[in-house]
Amino acid sequence: MVRTVLALVVGLVILATPAVAAADDRGGTTTTTTTTLPSPTGPYASCVALVAGTGASGPRPNDTRGDSQSPAETLYECELKDYRQATAQIDAAFRQAVTQARVQFRHSIRAAHSAAQRSAALQVMQAAIIQAATVRSAALVTLGPPPVLKKKG
Repeated sequence: MVRTVLALVVGLVILATPAVAAADDRGGTTTTTTTTLPSPTGPYASCVALVAGTGASGPRPNDTRGDSQSPAETLYECELKDYRQATAQIDAAFRQAVTQARVQFRHSIRAAHSAAQRSAALQVMQAAIIQAATVRSAALVTLGPPPVLKKKG
């Protein structure tokens, strides 16, 4: 839970800096694109509360065996759900940054009239994609491995 929030904060801090900056040689205008992660949604802090009995309780709807889950299984499922949500947010932010870099490239390449301008546009796009991959990697490392169900003895 703490790793999830920490990974999202790291991603937000890193992605808050400009991701793409391109200037055309004719007018000297600069376009800056920034990318931020979506705000964290979901009950990140509710896993412990769920196990402690203060959260939603009761049998699972698809529980056909008639026996209930152990607190460890409940905590594991909650943490796994949070982990998957965090990785989905990280991946969505990465895809959005790559899409924005490609859109900016297409815009810059249309305005480019020389080989140097086309090369500069390509380099800016590649740098933005590399930065997005770096941010994604850092966020995933900060998030850590997925939770593991701890079985008794």
